[in-house]
Amino acid sequence: SPMAAAWLSRATEGLPVHVRSRGMLDVETMPALPEAVQEAASLGLDLSSHRARKLAGEDLSEEDLVLGFERTHVAVAVIEAGARRERTFTLPELVGLLAAIDLPPDLEPIERARAALRAAHEARGAGHALLPEIADPIGRPRSAQRETATRLQELVSQLAADLFGR
Repeated sequence: SPMAAAWLSRATEGLPVHVRSRGMLDVETMPALPEAVQEAASLGLDLSSHRARKLAGEDLSEEDLVLGFERTHVAVAVIEAGARRERTFTLPELVGLLAAIDLPPDLEPIERARAALRAAHEARGAGHALLPEIADPIGRPRSAQRETATRLQELVSQLAADLFGR
């Protein structure tokens, strides 16, 4: 989601972090959907320069973290784009796992994030519970789109705090 990427970029400003957004549909370089642009603007984000980029053909094997909104996103990232399973999560899954992890307070932000991701992967356990998802709000009423945008903002803010101590 362009919104989640923009919030994470803002939250990690000044850190050696590069955030990219990739989609599963090949929509060329389409701008963010008008509904997303409007909801983002109401929450203080400008998505006017966003252009879609597809996941197909990407090599995610060296990425430190890959996030998806839906289980399908995670599966495609791992199976088709080579993302490492231990570094690939749905956004709500990772936030939930990180909530139960205590890290030493003296770690530098990047070292902290790497330690947090290792601990989150280990905390997954051997269970096969369904990963929590964020439902796609496209085609749903404006209230659902607003609710999704607000939830994204909250999840990404919590993610940045838990990963980087910000």
